Amino acid sequence: MSDRQSRAQRMAKPALACVKSAAASNLAKDYKPRAMAFPTMVLQSGLAQAVGFLAAKSGKDGKGKAYQQYFDDLAKVAGLPNSEALLQDALRADLPRYRLLTRDVLDAASWLKRFCQSLINDEGSRNGD
Repeated sequence: MSDRQSRAQRMAKPALACVKSAAASNLAKDYKPRAMAFPTMVLQSGLAQAVGFLAAKSGKDGKGKAYQQYFDDLAKVAGLPNSEALLQDALRADLPRYRLLTRDVLDAASWLKRFCQSLINDEGSRNGD
């Protein structure tokens, strides 16, 4: 049997780890809304505007920290080194690369959203706790 993983499996594993980490932190109640809304934002506004929004809202305290954590997690699950690389790639990519990046980011965002739905309840604590 081969050790090869599907693209979905390669994204699901880090997405699960990211959401578990967010669920265990005090960011859960602010992290989940980011995960729930981001895929729609990409579809409505485009990748560059959506990641630009995350970059603008990111900060060191309060909700800004949840935005930054989600932005970092999104880049990680999409296979990029960090959120800054995601932002720069979205802004500078030619059309074929932009379309591929959009697909990858949407897939990563979908995994984060799925795991948030199952692991973080609406009050921001872990489901089942």
